[in-house]
Amino acid sequence: MADVKVIQPHDPTIDRRVIYECNFSVDVDVFHEFAAYLRQHMREILSLEDGKLFDRATLCVAENEGQHEENKQHLCARYRARSRFRLQEYFDKAGDRLRKDMLARWGGKFDVQRRILAVDCIIE
Repeated sequence: MADVKVIQPHDPTIDRRVIYECNFSVDVDVFHEFAAYLRQHMREILSLEDGKLFDRATLCVAENEGQHEENKQHLCARYRARSRFRLQEYFDKAGDRLRKDMLARWGGKFDVQRRILAVDCIIE
């Protein structure tokens, strides 16, 4: 049976990491180039503030069951922030600049939806 690690909101000893998720819908004609760019973009984000903001990033190709957009492919970039405070530092110091860079290069070729996920529990 898997162990469940419950993260109590009031417990100050618990690591308060959060997940920052970006879901991209990318035009198929630029998908491979965009994915290569995104991998480099993610490396840059991980290196910000000497690695003190994020400790992990994962890029996944998303499959949509039952839903299909013609001429689009989907990517999901997930960053594990060291804390909600560190994620806010990213937004305050580099988020706008990096978003503008991406739009300048790829504007009109992708859509993105972003969300912040607070970890409730870990099941291993």
